[in-house]
Amino acid sequence: GRTVKVLPGQVYDAFSRLDGILKRNKVRKTVQVQRRHEKKGDKRRRLESQRWRNRFSEEVRQRVELVDQIRRRGV
Repeated sequence: GRTVKVLPGQVYDAFSRLDGILKRNKVRKTVQVQRRHEKKGDKRRRLESQRWRNRFSEEVRQRVELVDQIRRRGV
């Protein structure tokens, strides 16, 4: 499990820290995926799709950064 210290009167802060940990570790997404059995082929296709999406978004981020750098130079 995940453990977070709760100081007196700071329950909300503890929940916020726990929520941050869960988001970083993608716990909710994993639970959602594991809720039902996924066929081997479906899992492979889903993972390929996720990898492609991640690669694509990274490429877009790099291109946008490049355009921003060029604009900052004043070209």
